[in-house]
Amino acid sequence: MDPFTSGSALLFWAKIAGNGGYFVAVLIVARGLGPAGRGTVAFITVTALVVAHVAGLGVGEATTVLAARRPQWRPVLLSNVLLFFLGSGLLAAVLAFGGLLLSDLGPAGVGTPELMILGVGILASALVEAGYSFLLGTERLRQLALITGSASWVYALLVLVLWGTGGLTVGRAALTWAATESMRAAAVGTLSIRGVRLGQPSRRLLAESIGFGLRLWVGSLARFLNFRTDQILMGFIASEAALGFYAVAVNASEVLLYLPSSAATALLPVIARTEFSQRTEQTLRAFRSVAVITAVGVAAAALLGPVLLTAVFGDAFGESVGPFLWLLPGTLGFAASSVFSNALVGSSSPGLSSLGPLVSLVVGLALDLALIPPFHATGAAAAASVAFLAGGATALATYRRQSAFPWRALVVPRKGDLDVLRALAGPLLRVPLPRRGTTP
Repeated sequence: MDPFTSGSALLFWAKIAGNGGYFVAVLIVARGLGPAGRGTVAFITVTALVVAHVAGLGVGEATTVLAARRPQWRPVLLSNVLLFFLGSGLLAAVLAFGGLLLSDLGPAGVGTPELMILGVGILASALVEAGYSFLLGTERLRQLALITGSASWVYALLVLVLWGTGGLTVGRAALTWAATESMRAAAVGTLSIRGVRLGQPSRRLLAESIGFGLRLWVGSLARFLNFRTDQILMGFIASEAALGFYAVAVNASEVLLYLPSSAATALLPVIARTEFSQRTEQTLRAFRSVAVITAVGVAAAALLGPVLLTAVFGDAFGESVGPFLWLLPGTLGFAASSVFSNALVGSSSPGLSSLGPLVSLVVGLALDLALIPPFHATGAAAAASVAFLAGGATALATYRRQSAFPWRALVVPRKGDLDVLRALAGPLLRVPLPRRGTTP
């Protein structure tokens, strides 16, 4: 099985396992704190992730590409990325704490203790990104999958204990998340260092990483913000309850994004080291695979989601059903944007890779400001879907302009397209998958 297929399947099931734990934690927080409490916790966690990624300046993605292409520089790249994210994470945490404290912005439930937790979460998230990017660049996907699949269950277990003992509050739920994120940072850092002797930090190589990273930072940041800006905006311009309804809808619909995200992640280092003549076919095969499976998932979610949402989260979250349904069409746009944008990064076109996510961000922000005030969670969901579809179309058109291919190549199946589906089914069937070209 080729690295893309096996990597996509491995990361997909890791995301299923990991997000299963996160889903359980979200369910406990939602049940224990209600829509308003869930909204406040979502504001803290999402803001921490966004601020940490903003401070990264694209160095994480640059480290992934350079580590895949230049194995001899990996010790120096690891030292550089760890030191850079430690410094940028600390600076971002201080600025976020001071800025929100002095401006008195954010939900009413966020005070000084919660802002301190936010700062810890920012630093931890930055260090997670540092270790994750290096492990991905060295294609140590099994280690990434182990951390991805297990860390969030620690969070779920801790909030379950708090809930069971009557000690679950907004502050404790947020602190538990920050503590879990810190453990995740320690794990990826330890695994990154294992087997690699830390090199002497190099200003020249760091400057090259920053230069490369800045060219794709706009797109990387836009892609990251596309998932979270609407929740932050709702924290400022809508009620905490509306944010809680929307956060649950997002958590439920995100399962449809696991495969496109996993495929795009596995595709990046593969494309970075693949011969130019083979990159286009590898990319198109990835898109055809995830598009078919995602479309089937959207249809199933539209039928089962409304019933399962209220059954799992309770009648108090009945208003999450509408936003959930509005979010579904956007998953197809997300699939296109993820695959083609990462293919552009791996093809040394970081600037072009930014166009799709940037279009999504601009369209999403404009629609959020127009639709959230009158329609609240439903408006945010509709804005997100339109934004993802616009970004996906832009990323596809940009990639096709650089690597020309007939439009029919997007939909006409070829041999090997079902390898991803077979790889995904392998763990469920508990049978070894035969290599292509051999008799089962």
